[in-house]
Amino acid sequence: MFEIEILTKKDFKDSRGERVLSDICGLGVTNVTKAEYSQLYVVDGDINLSETEMIASELLVDKVTESYIIRKCCAEYCSEVILKSSDAKENDRLNSNFSVIEVWYKKGVTDTVSESVVKAVEDLGIVKEIKVKTGYKYYLYGKISRTILLNTIATKLLANTLIQECKVHCLADKKA
Repeated sequence: MFEIEILTKKDFKDSRGERVLSDICGLGVTNVTKAEYSQLYVVDGDINLSETEMIASELLVDKVTESYIIRKCCAEYCSEVILKSSDAKENDRLNSNFSVIEVWYKKGVTDTVSESVVKAVEDLGIVKEIKVKTGYKYYLYGKISRTILLNTIATKLLANTLIQECKVHCLADKKA
C-alpha cells in the first residue's frame, strides 16, 4: 500500500492553502502564519513502487505546477519514509514548526474521485485489482494547540463531519 501526496511546487501559488489561511483568520485564530494544501491518494493492492510512481507522474500530477511524494503504508499508518519525491518543498518542511490535519472520507461514503482513479489506472495499462482512497492534507504553520486544530479548524472549517473524518498531527505531539 502506498500513499501519493500531490503538492503545489515551491515557485507556484498554493491558492487553496491561501484561502484556508484566510478562512482560519476569519474564525479568529491568529497564530497560524501559513497554510499549505495537498491531495492524498492511498493505493492499495498488488502494486509495486514503479507502478505507483507511474500513477503519480502520469495520472495524478500536473507536471508543470505540481509535484508528488510517495510513502509506503501499512494498515492505517503511512511512514514518513519518502520512497520517491519530485518535490524540494519537502526538504524545507524538515526544519519548520507545523501541524497537519488530514481529511478522509468515512468508510462507506462514496468517493467518486477514487472510482475515477481506479478506471484511469487501468487505462494506463496497469491491470491489477486496486483500491484507492482519497483525502486532503493541510500543513498549518505556527504554534497551534491540539484543541484549536481539532475543535475549531478541522471540524468547523476543513471537514464535513457527517461524511469525513480528521486526523490531527500536532507539533506539541511531536515534541512530547
